Amino acid sequence: EDINQLISLKVEESIHLDFKQAESLDKSDKKKSELAKDVSAFSNSAGGYIVYGLKEKNHVADAISFINGNEYSKEWIEQIIQTRIQRKIEGLRITPIRFDNDIEKSIYVIKIPESALAPHMTSDKRFYKRYNFESVQMEEYEIRNLYNRKDKTKLTIHNVTWLTEYEVENEGEHDEIRY
Repeated sequence: EDINQLISLKVEESIHLDFKQAESLDKSDKKKSELAKDVSAFSNSAGGYIVYGLKEKNHVADAISFINGNEYSKEWIEQIIQTRIQRKIEGLRITPIRFDNDIEKSIYVIKIPESALAPHMTSDKRFYKRYNFESVQMEEYEIRNLYNRKDKTKLTIHNVTWLTEYEVENEGEHDEIRY
């Protein structure tokens, strides 16, 4: 339903979302490199999703383009990512969607987190980032800045209690209210 909704709502690709048709997964070196480039670009940027199995027209979801899950499995995709991107991307998730429980009618959704271990380099010895709706090569200063990402402090606050006190005047009488 979510995949069909992307098409019916004419959802547009963005810095956090990319659509790839079935032909984007191929056993050629060029297509494997493109897969690694796209995944590393998301991780080096703010994270996002790549949906393999959706055709796009003018950067808008247009039609389903099924992938044969027998030929291109979740494990195959994961192996390409792991062998062609240096520094492993923690928290990366690949979710297969099977239409009518048919493995030959598969779509893969890759959820890529913003990485604290960035920058991530592909096997072509380059670093990529997301820019609008595409993956582009990073400048030297951008790569240098990413090395500092892991040094950022991550603050998490749990169980916050607010105490507020004030008085309300009610017909000449004062009531104190706490919560």
